[in-house]
Amino acid sequence: MTAKKPQFHPSKFSSLIKRHAQPEHTADPNAVDPVALLISSFLMYDAPSHMAVAAMQKIRSATVDFNEFRISLVTEMVQMIGVRYPRAEERCKALRRVLYDIFRHHHKVSLAHLEGHPKQHIRAYLDNLDGMIAYVSNRVCLLRFNVHAIPVDQTTHELLVEEGALSPTVTLSAAAGVLERNIRAGHGLGSYFALQAAADKRHAGGPRAAKPEKAARTAKSASKPSKPASGATRTRVVARTKAR
Repeated sequence: MTAKKPQFHPSKFSSLIKRHAQPEHTADPNAVDPVALLISSFLMYDAPSHMAVAAMQKIRSATVDFNEFRISLVTEMVQMIGVRYPRAEERCKALRRVLYDIFRHHHKVSLAHLEGHPKQHIRAYLDNLDGMIAYVSNRVCLLRFNVHAIPVDQTTHELLVEEGALSPTVTLSAAAGVLERNIRAGHGLGSYFALQAAADKRHAGGPRAAKPEKAARTAKSASKPSKPASGATRTRVVARTKAR
């Protein structure tokens, strides 16, 4: 019987966290208001931190409050954060759906009703909002409500796999759960900020160049006559919003 390969590699994860530890970074200024944290978390996934901070400042300066932001058109939201923002329209559409769902339930854009509720209830409420993305829900849970949750976006997932901390068989949708089961609750916050620092460094590096041997193989295969394509082409979905 073949032994099951581990999904998580503690030593490699610990090495990654130690290299990017952020001991001075223990909170997010937007966490004072859970709605502000939710919006900033939508700006954070698969985008550099400095861009998210700048976009959040633009939203605050362009609107009276977050309800005004909610009723803005998607095109107006995109203009606020910047048309060159990574996946701007996609994230604004999802964010607008979430804000409308909150308003539909409570007749205001507020998450104050979650204060004092059990952590399981808070997580279930956020997870089930129309348009919610797992990374955003996990980030709000962790940074505002002290729920043991690890935000993982595509950038972080790729980083963890390349560093050997996660097995390549662990999908993006399963990665957060694997980390949560293997990281102590008291280490979740520090681990997240270290992972975010590592992701920012990755963003700053730009597109990764192919390794010499891989580039050589690619060039060699490109010189061969191409074969007719067979079967349907499959499109990889990079990120999907979660519908109720």
